[in-house]
Amino acid sequence: MGLAQTPLKLFQSLIHTKWTRQKISWAIAYIYTLYVSLGAVPPFKGNVAFSVSTAGGVIVLLYFFHSFTNLGVKTASKFLVIAATISFLWEFIGVETGIPFGQYSYTSALGPQIGPVPIFIPLLWCALGYFCMEASDYYIMASALMVSLDLSFDPVFSASLHLWIWQSPAQYFGVPLSNFFGWFVASLTFFALFYLITKRRIKASKHAIAFYYLFGLDNVVGDIVSGSPALAAASFAIFTVSTLIVLLFHKRNEEKAEPLQTVQVPNMSRQPVGSQ
Repeated sequence: MGLAQTPLKLFQSLIHTKWTRQKISWAIAYIYTLYVSLGAVPPFKGNVAFSVSTAGGVIVLLYFFHSFTNLGVKTASKFLVIAATISFLWEFIGVETGIPFGQYSYTSALGPQIGPVPIFIPLLWCALGYFCMEASDYYIMASALMVSLDLSFDPVFSASLHLWIWQSPAQYFGVPLSNFFGWFVASLTFFALFYLITKRRIKASKHAIAFYYLFGLDNVVGDIVSGSPALAAASFAIFTVSTLIVLLFHKRNEEKAEPLQTVQVPNMSRQPVGSQ
């Protein structure tokens, strides 16, 4: 299945097959990506209902609905507690010591804080972590997808929107490379703990892969609107390559999982031996 055809075919499958809770949840997720893209064009651009902060709040709500619908209350609750706790601890350590992300501090733009960390930030980690997990066949791959997302939005959120301020030397569009290493480590930490506690193996959903790519394209649009065409080009390449790699691994795993085709052998009964 070609990358360009994937979203279209998945939309068609949502329309022409029986609507289940899972399909409804993904249809709503696709609508969210449309909502985010509208925020970049007039007359929606500049409207508070389509602002970055509002879109961030909506994706957290979407995550709650989506995870509790598809994982079940017990598993979704465990993921929420683990991801929120671990990401908060890493953020707290990061702000206080600069390890592992680099030296940075949050502004007041993200609202109430627990210590130096806005309450919203661990919830955002949970939301992004959940959708990356659903789009992956391996937890280490989900961690890499988290880094891919941060490569796109961190420069905009810090340099353009001033949600946080970097003090460390920056090598990637105003962001230190250590930050992306930190994102991988923090993501892999809560994914690993989630697996150790639940023993849940993950399998990529094609709907989740399509959502990841569409959400990535939303970030590309955001990069363009923020006046960063070079960052937009880099983000487009990163999301496209990441999605292709995920699709290739998923296809390979599906082929391995296919049962061997058994060959039907006709039942040849013995002919009785007649006397001459």
